[in-house]
Amino acid sequence: MSEDRVSYGFPLPEGEVCPTGSFRLNLDTGLSEWSDGLFRIHGYERGMVVPTMDLVLAHKHPDDREAACQLVKTLIRDGGQGSNFHRIIDSKGHEHRVLTVAEADRDSAGRVVTIHGLTIDLTRSLAIESGHAAASALVNAYATRGVIEQAKGIIMGFFNIGAAEAFTVLSEHSQNTNTKVSALAADLVEAAGSGTIHTVLRRWAASPSPHQANRAKGAPARRS
Repeated sequence: MSEDRVSYGFPLPEGEVCPTGSFRLNLDTGLSEWSDGLFRIHGYERGMVVPTMDLVLAHKHPDDREAACQLVKTLIRDGGQGSNFHRIIDSKGHEHRVLTVAEADRDSAGRVVTIHGLTIDLTRSLAIESGHAAASALVNAYATRGVIEQAKGIIMGFFNIGAAEAFTVLSEHSQNTNTKVSALAADLVEAAGSGTIHTVLRRWAASPSPHQANRAKGAPARRS
């Protein structure tokens, strides 16, 4: 086989495609025809190896091999189509995360004689997506930390207390109201921006926890 399909995958850069290869497995001989793309996914060039069912299974990740066998058995028994997301270890020892979609072909007597399909290498696409998710989580973490620091500063100024005490006030109010610290901090920063911060914090002071009450009684008068 020489035919390959072009498969564009999110979130690949524009113009980049997922490596793709097609195959046809003859169940009587155990031999498989591979496209050039499938040879490359497995780390070979055409002519270097003879594709067989045994070679296919040898390149499956050990933890995914049984599922691949089960897909073939199911197609032989029931016909139709099936798919399997699994890992391939190529000839150089590199791991590829691939999606294989396969379909059974019957002869005139209704017997499944071949299985053909397509394998799409999603390794790079998944790696880029994971990188985006990790970067986004990092940005969000720093953004949240910054908002909490701003809220602590607001509380420090209102109650005339230190940074550690300010965070305790924030965390205790979080527990008392069953609200995330980050959400409370964001509300305080927004209130400060809209000029309603004194109203919000007076409301906090009106129903303080025991620790806040003790702190408020012993604290010097709030600076304006």
